Amino acid sequence: MPRTSPSRRPSRPPVRTASTARVLDFSRDWAGLCRGGRILVSIDRITDGDPLTEILAHESVHDVLLRTTPLGWTQLVLSPSAMDPYEPGALRDRCARLLAATVQASRFTQEAVATFLPGLDVGPAGMEAYRARHPQAYLDAADALEWLRTRDLPPEARERLALDLGTLALAVPVLEEWQPQRLHRPKRAEQWFRVPRNRPDRRFPVLCRALKELPDEHLLRAARGGPDETARLLAHVRIDGEPLAHGRLPADSPTPEWLDGLVENVIGPLLADTTLPQDDRDLLAGVWAVPALTMPGLHPALLSVVLTQTTSTNGRIDLDPPTDELHGYPLVEVLHNALPVRVPGVEPVGREPMWLDEGDTALWFISPWQDQRACHLSPAWLHEWLAELDDDTTLCMRDGGDLAGVLLGDRRLAARRRVVLLQHRTPHRALLVELPVLGLDEERGPVTMMVAHSELDGVAYLMLRPESSSPVLIVPTARVTAERAARALVERRDQVRFRLVTDPEDFYTSHGMLRDVMRVLHNFEAKPWPDTLRPAPPATPREPARRRAEADLDPFVARMERAQKAFARSPTAERFAELSAAAEGVLAAPSFPHVSLGWRIRLRQDVAGALYGGVVTLHDHDVLRRVVEIQSELVALLPEDSPERPAQQRTLAILSLCLRRVTGAAAPEELLLEALLTASATEAHTRRPSALADLRHLRRPPGPRPSGDTA
Repeated sequence: MPRTSPSRRPSRPPVRTASTARVLDFSRDWAGLCRGGRILVSIDRITDGDPLTEILAHESVHDVLLRTTPLGWTQLVLSPSAMDPYEPGALRDRCARLLAATVQASRFTQEAVATFLPGLDVGPAGMEAYRARHPQAYLDAADALEWLRTRDLPPEARERLALDLGTLALAVPVLEEWQPQRLHRPKRAEQWFRVPRNRPDRRFPVLCRALKELPDEHLLRAARGGPDETARLLAHVRIDGEPLAHGRLPADSPTPEWLDGLVENVIGPLLADTTLPQDDRDLLAGVWAVPALTMPGLHPALLSVVLTQTTSTNGRIDLDPPTDELHGYPLVEVLHNALPVRVPGVEPVGREPMWLDEGDTALWFISPWQDQRACHLSPAWLHEWLAELDDDTTLCMRDGGDLAGVLLGDRRLAARRRVVLLQHRTPHRALLVELPVLGLDEERGPVTMMVAHSELDGVAYLMLRPESSSPVLIVPTARVTAERAARALVERRDQVRFRLVTDPEDFYTSHGMLRDVMRVLHNFEAKPWPDTLRPAPPATPREPARRRAEADLDPFVARMERAQKAFARSPTAERFAELSAAAEGVLAAPSFPHVSLGWRIRLRQDVAGALYGGVVTLHDHDVLRRVVEIQSELVALLPEDSPERPAQQRTLAILSLCLRRVTGAAAPEELLLEALLTASATEAHTRRPSALADLRHLRRPPGPRPSGDTA
């Protein structure tokens, strides 16, 4: 059922340490039906021995009760605006409080049916273990249905009656009363649900006791007739002397017109509520402009089973470390930010996440044979690391940064053999909505698929690859979901063609592909790695020398920073001479050619920025000529496909034209070009009178190199 977090079911207590207890307490219990109809299950739950089929049965009951009751549809409408990623604010707080009121009123009705039904097929020998996997509160609620187990009815009749009782309890007339009772006001909603006849958790045990009193032939007739027949047989039931009213839903699947009316009924009063900020209401109107696109739970729940890793690992965290240290690991998970917004990268335990700017990359280095670590790399560091990376290393892209190679955003990564592990998108959305549109590059031929069954009960991996063999997209999910999704893709008649194979030899095109997939799956399931997955030792051992070179360079950089501060305090020719000597000393330092590529780029930029201060303050044309020379060296050092190269080329063009202008060598058309270049390199709200004054990124200080202790 919808919650602000996945439903928590008990698992074996994890091994805890002082640094990991908080995250493990939260993450290892993930198993629940989440917003958007996702059934989210931690792979840790399965490796700990919880049957996936049992979890799916439990959560599928929640899904059915949501989509067949008025209260369920009310919760589905409220949930998109009540939790992440909806923008925080007064309206989100309002929707969260309304959703909480509905959940508190119906929690034990939902859990009673979802706990009882999967246990109907459990024999006496397995019942103790089954009950041990559920909270006592859920078992106590389900006891209201235990009498069904003893009645002389077919199994399907028992299942139908249990669902009907849950449906009738949840069928409160909330949609009919929403606007007349002004239930969009949290206090009024909370008061309305406190009335026993309006509270599912008060209705449910009363209905169960009343149905229990009927003979078997009446129960069988009720099971065959569905909720309406059961409601007729229970029409005499009273709570506090009042008859029970039942809200109604359309007999068939909801149509777009019915959904429009549902949203207008529940969301409309919020849009007209002047106690909410106008901006919040405008945003809400935009979110629900097309209800069928926003409405969660409209697609089959079993096509939305998401298996994910939720526990953290311990290790070192670095920002732009020397790249020669980042080799020798068999598996590296990569999240590259190709979006124009900041996204979370490495998330240290107990702290805020480290953020990735556009073009930056987070990497997690995984090995059972050496200490693990994580880091963030700026574009130049990533380029250098990829250029030196052994072919034996497996790159596993997290699906937030790469869905079938389309969203990758970095040509160097896109050209690399890699695996994409889907952990955040549902199989339904990724495969049946996004993938046929984006494709695995249909120009290369049909997409080849295979369903690989795990040794874990009920778990499977749907794997897809293009004709070119890379990337391999791995969708970890339930076996039933993988098989259904594969059949649905084969039956499609879109531009993209899908070919399902059963023989692994038809899927794996190389030993490297097989090794990549096995490494990813062994890590995903936390299985011991065989030595066959160990990376081959390099022919020539790599000597991590860049950290030593950076340490040797630190005194030169510190001297330049001191001189730069002194010049800022006293901008005289003598101070600038000291600054110029210190800046040139950085470039001339013996260790400078041996530091990471990113530092060679950034320090040239810093030196140019330091000298540029003399141009602005002292109007020294010779210094401007030197700045142009250093900027030329910087551009030459940048790789052709570097995302930083276009901006640095524009800077070089502007500096060159300015130099020609101050020396009298610029033609009128060149001065016009200078103005155009300046405008393209400068945002309108930060423009300054001089083109030189707008080159503020030349003054970027040397970046810090922090490290941590938890990844």
